[in-house]
Amino acid sequence: MTRSSDAPSTTSRTRLRQLCAVAVVVPALALAACSGESAVTADPTAPATSANAATTPATTTTTTAPATETATPTTPPPAAVEKVSYKNINAVIKDPDLGHTITATRIARHLKWPSGQPVGAEQFEIVGVRVRFEAGTRYSATLEPSMLSLIAANPKQTVPSTNEFKGLWSAKDLSTATREKWSSGWVFFKVNRGTTSALTLAFNRPAYQVSTTDKAIKAKTLTVVLSK
Repeated sequence: MTRSSDAPSTTSRTRLRQLCAVAVVVPALALAACSGESAVTADPTAPATSANAATTPATTTTTTAPATETATPTTPPPAAVEKVSYKNINAVIKDPDLGHTITATRIARHLKWPSGQPVGAEQFEIVGVRVRFEAGTRYSATLEPSMLSLIAANPKQTVPSTNEFKGLWSAKDLSTATREKWSSGWVFFKVNRGTTSALTLAFNRPAYQVSTTDKAIKAKTLTVVLSK
């Protein structure tokens, strides 16, 4: 994978507070308002939105050979025959409540597994998606790579993003985008070996509370099709 040319947790209920006449999102950690009010902490009530991608190891079929010969597989392991492929895309998710824009610009399939991980290479395929985060301006709600998941149609699975492959393939990793800022980079997922091309990117937005207006912003999952 070539380096992107772009420049540079979703399970808790987070509180939004207006700082100095501007409404902001308070992260999961405690944060005190500028007015001297008490610190605000997260209310861990929202359910988790990601799911593990459990798989069954791939099997190989061997031919019957004479006693003087060594039996060999009729087909090589899947990881040995699948070639990496890249595709430019333009898949956009817009969050009307927070003003976020998430754009997927490129997808990579069958990325080469790091050496020394034969079990993972047999069971999973690495999918990379290059994403641009543009955080909204109204609230201080951040955009984080951990808020993204990949939905596959066949076999059906919802896979959270992983930090396991950071720094590999000379790829710039996607980083957090704070209010009014943007970031661009790659995010990676491990899907079942043999997953078809139908993939969807999901943004799992947590729930927020605006303390100055008592407005509640519910947790929501927004999706966009990456490939059919």
